[in-house]
Amino acid sequence: MRKPLFPAGAAMALVLGLLTAGPASADYVVDNITFPGGGSEFYSPFSGPASITFSFDGSENDATFSLRIRPAGSSAVHTQNVLVDADDPAGFQTKTFNWPALSVNAPRTYVVAVYRNDMQVTNESFLLKPRLAIITGATPKTFLPWIDDGYKDETRLRFTLEANAEAEARVYKANSSGKCCGSLIRDDGLGSLNAGANHWDWDGQGEGSFAGNRPKGDYFVKIWADDGTLPPAVSKPFKVTIARTYRATRTKTKPARDFHHRSAVTPIVIGGDCYVMVAAGDLRILCQGARVSVYWRWGLSRSQRIDRASVVLDTQVGTCPSSIRRSGHTKHESWFTVNEDLAGALGDCRIVTAKITYSFLKAS
Repeated sequence: MRKPLFPAGAAMALVLGLLTAGPASADYVVDNITFPGGGSEFYSPFSGPASITFSFDGSENDATFSLRIRPAGSSAVHTQNVLVDADDPAGFQTKTFNWPALSVNAPRTYVVAVYRNDMQVTNESFLLKPRLAIITGATPKTFLPWIDDGYKDETRLRFTLEANAEAEARVYKANSSGKCCGSLIRDDGLGSLNAGANHWDWDGQGEGSFAGNRPKGDYFVKIWADDGTLPPAVSKPFKVTIARTYRATRTKTKPARDFHHRSAVTPIVIGGDCYVMVAAGDLRILCQGARVSVYWRWGLSRSQRIDRASVVLDTQVGTCPSSIRRSGHTKHESWFTVNEDLAGALGDCRIVTAKITYSFLKAS
């Protein structure tokens, strides 16, 4: 009689185990990892999302997966755990994976990977590029469009493009907290621009319901750009300030001996001539039958202009008060002309101090 292979008790235990055991755990399948628009290249900043689809046949147990993003060849910079419910009758679940916005100064490859029990299941990569549009500065950042006199009437925004692109300049009001961004007040199409350095000038005007001179205050400019291959991108906001202005006045004085130069002498009669010299610390001008002008330079800025000019005379000397006159000013100079048109008379002027009243723009 052949002996049984298993003792009766062991055989019974095996049968009971087979009858009570759950179904075998099948493997999940990660069907795909996709990025916005099905793309694989993006401009900074980029925060995803990646869409990750898991499929199953219902025989699996619920499972937790780790979603990780890392620069190629480096460690993860962000991790997110997701639970896949195997009882979903659809037979698949799609999980959305976002991460803190990533930015680069040079193109760099990033990898999105799916892990289970610290073992990588699959991965997909994308190329991250620098921002498509970057505002690099504005001159001047505070400008004065309320007075159209050629001085800080507009601001020039400088920006760079990573690629050839259609671009727009968008201007926003500050929000109630003084930050970006409130209402859009202007949107200028800039057309097709080449990669590299570009600029746009804003004169402080709005459009539509915001048309006209905008009030003083802070505004924020963004450059929108579309290179036709990747999703459109927008630069970081850049703050500029509109100031109202008025003209204030001040005075400047100089010793007469600090005159800058003189004009050529103009004879009025035959033999007429003039002499200009520093005497006793003052400026002495002698003319007979001739005319001469003396000039002062004042070192004013572009926004400043001379409104009035005068001199203080040594009234104890000569006939100057009746024959000197202010001729005008240009290029921030003032000049005074001594004119003696009688051949037999002598114009003798001693100037002690030159003085101007000048005005300048002041922001309110």
